[in-house]
Amino acid sequence: MRSADAETMRRIDEAAQQVFGIPEILLMEGAGRETAQAILRVLPKGKKGTIAFFCGKGNNGGDGFAAARYLFLEEIPVVVFFIGRRESLKDSAKVNFEILSRLRCPIEEADSAEAFKALSAQKGPFVLAVDALLGTGLQGEVRDPLRGVIDAVNQVACPVLSVDIPSGLCATTGHVLGCCVKASYTVTFGLPKTGFSRGEGPRMTGRVIVRNIGYPKSLLA
Repeated sequence: MRSADAETMRRIDEAAQQVFGIPEILLMEGAGRETAQAILRVLPKGKKGTIAFFCGKGNNGGDGFAAARYLFLEEIPVVVFFIGRRESLKDSAKVNFEILSRLRCPIEEADSAEAFKALSAQKGPFVLAVDALLGTGLQGEVRDPLRGVIDAVNQVACPVLSVDIPSGLCATTGHVLGCCVKASYTVTFGLPKTGFSRGEGPRMTGRVIVRNIGYPKSLLA
């Protein structure tokens, strides 16, 4: 299967929206749906418990919000940890956060690694952790508070599923940008990223699950 670097995926996203008229929020909805379906397939058999979503303020976090909604509406126990302040949310991510809030899905907000660690310890243990902190657009090394949050996610006593890419991994080169989530599974959208097979990518991604979130096939050919 063809793979794509960060810039190629950015152009695919842009073409889907500008050439085919697919709004960003529909792509995010597709990402949430496909992530939720992947989660249900990889949940440990016979093990019940809460699924923890760790979401940043960008579109990767928005994908996580949408996935959490799908599971919450099926009465599957979830808790969402949002790393940041809700005032910093924009566009489609903000819409999906507000929907979750109105549904009264459990959401915990923290703007520091220390607060996050305290909250996650209080709410755990978890059956699965979902990493939706940072996406393929990451440039430069991960800084606090997300650096501390990634360290904490790597210490959870359950499998970790990353949304699109393990947070902290360069989508193009496979280099770890300071720190990185070590995923058991990565559900990625459209195409595998070139960084999954380069550098430290194979060690960080775990099992890669590729899903189409609504991209026209001509964009992926």
